[in-house]
Amino acid sequence: MQEEEIEGKLKQDILDILDYCINCRFCLPSCPLFDITTGDISQGASGMTRALYYAVKWGETDKEILNELRNILYSCMTCRNCEVACKDLSTGTRLAEAIEKGRELLIEEMIGPMPQQKRALESLYLYGNPYEVPSSKRKAWLMGLNVPSFSREAEVLFFIGCTAPNDLDAQNMAMALVQLLKEAQIRCGILEDEICCGCPSLKMGERGLFEEICEKNLNQFTSLGVKRIVTFSPHCFDTFLNRYPQEEMQGIKVQHYSQFLADLIEQKQLVFKTRVEKKVTYQDPCYLGRYNDVYDEPRRVLDSIPGLELVEFSRARADSLCCGGGGGRMWADFDAEVDRLANIRVKEALQAGAEIMVTACPWCLINMVDGVKSLNVEDSMKIKGLPELCVEAL
Repeated sequence: MQEEEIEGKLKQDILDILDYCINCRFCLPSCPLFDITTGDISQGASGMTRALYYAVKWGETDKEILNELRNILYSCMTCRNCEVACKDLSTGTRLAEAIEKGRELLIEEMIGPMPQQKRALESLYLYGNPYEVPSSKRKAWLMGLNVPSFSREAEVLFFIGCTAPNDLDAQNMAMALVQLLKEAQIRCGILEDEICCGCPSLKMGERGLFEEICEKNLNQFTSLGVKRIVTFSPHCFDTFLNRYPQEEMQGIKVQHYSQFLADLIEQKQLVFKTRVEKKVTYQDPCYLGRYNDVYDEPRRVLDSIPGLELVEFSRARADSLCCGGGGGRMWADFDAEVDRLANIRVKEALQAGAEIMVTACPWCLINMVDGVKSLNVEDSMKIKGLPELCVEAL
């Protein structure tokens, strides 16, 4: 497809989606960005999508205005809280999808992404991950997990993703998960030359790069005879499940590890015998919950730990507050923000009476750890990955 045809289709798709929006603004109170900015309409879902709609409809070409549109669209965390509100209260407009397509359009027009995000995309192209980690260093860390390379004898491909090799807290979470898989005697393997699932490029609007990554992964899955993938990150889970070509993923079962652990517990392959006398709350990751309705499985895992008391956030499940890391936001900061979502969430966890906040997402983990440090409440609130808490209960 020629460049003009791609731009034309993107513009028509955006208009088709946003024609359903009646500008009722019921989505504004649900938007986490609106929570942490100065309250301008353009800093919430309704204002973002109206700005996009009229820029496309009026054929805006002024570079200064398009740069401002870029700043607006890339501030979105793609958490889909707005879509939940719109579905419940209004027309069910696919607002996050329109914003993604708006980013694609800005890439095509050489306006996007945000300047800080360009290095992440370049790193994806050069190294197969967005963290500028050379493949040799990444491979060495993967080999240190003492998990064999995937072969046809393996039951499960454990897809670790990009974040764990780059962050110490996420590494501990991944190593705990490996310990659980070994405890359950699961024959799993990893990809020695694993590359990104492509989610960051997709969310930042670089569809061409995503399609290249997708093709490489699909070729590897096919050549190795992969039948089941368990992902570490909810973002990888969503990408494989919903964004890879369905016909080429046929015959491959994709699960997030929280689902897999819940299955192992139900089948008595994983049994927790040690009491953990703690009061915990669970942070629902957006791409596990709102994107894929995976709410019960992580809670079933927590409920199976003896002695543990689960207290829910006042905002939980579909109403859960985003950590602030989705939609490419791990690689960009925005001046208009007057607070951090992780800080707000840590305060809510303390208000709920929890001693530990548990999450099943490495990006949530990283952001919440930063939130605890920022608020100087490390003595009263701990952040743990779901596998780490499970290991304590073995």
